[in-house]
Amino acid sequence: MKYIDFHTHTYPDQPDKITAILSCVAPEPLTSFKNGILLSYGIHPWYIEGQDPEKLMAQVKEAAHYNRVVAIGEAGLDKVKGPPIDVQKRLFSQQIEISELVRKPLIIHTVKANNEVLLFHKNFAPKQPWIIHGFSGHPQEMEQFVGAGFYLSFGPRILYQEHKAAESLKQIPADKFLLETDHTNKSILRVYEKAAEIRGISLKKLAFTIENNFNALISIP
Repeated sequence: MKYIDFHTHTYPDQPDKITAILSCVAPEPLTSFKNGILLSYGIHPWYIEGQDPEKLMAQVKEAAHYNRVVAIGEAGLDKVKGPPIDVQKRLFSQQIEISELVRKPLIIHTVKANNEVLLFHKNFAPKQPWIIHGFSGHPQEMEQFVGAGFYLSFGPRILYQEHKAAESLKQIPADKFLLETDHTNKSILRVYEKAAEIRGISLKKLAFTIENNFNALISIP
């Protein structure tokens, strides 16, 4: 059985058992990442300040065409950390356009900006899937995103049963979610085990579900 870590910032410790998408942030060069690892590439709102936005965007445009880059992002909006929101929105819009151009899904970082992200989705009406990574919202927020056509990726917050993310994971439709470790030292196997417990299904059935969802989103070169 193979596990899928949809969004991580560290190399999988068992690459024979784990398929991972390693999140790369512009201006990191693609050459600094091991061959054979799937990548996403984008401009994270936290790391815009102090950089030339046009140069960052040029790097994303170039990286987006590489086969090993299977998704664009993480891109998005953050009202807590990052440059002014109008700057973030401009760069987010451009990354949406890149996602559509190269026909690769968009991985999204959103902090206190769900309404803005939903409005972007409505206005752009993208053909490519959008995935909210590290989703930690209430079931009502989950329903709002899923109703708009989003996928949600759940991370280690589900390990805490009382966290609202666990209840959202319990209720989300089976064809709309993925699992991840993000920027933590948590094992994807542990996240899988907890997710199976929360949803009341076997680990094998969960792995089958996640694999189907992943294959519906990602084209592996």
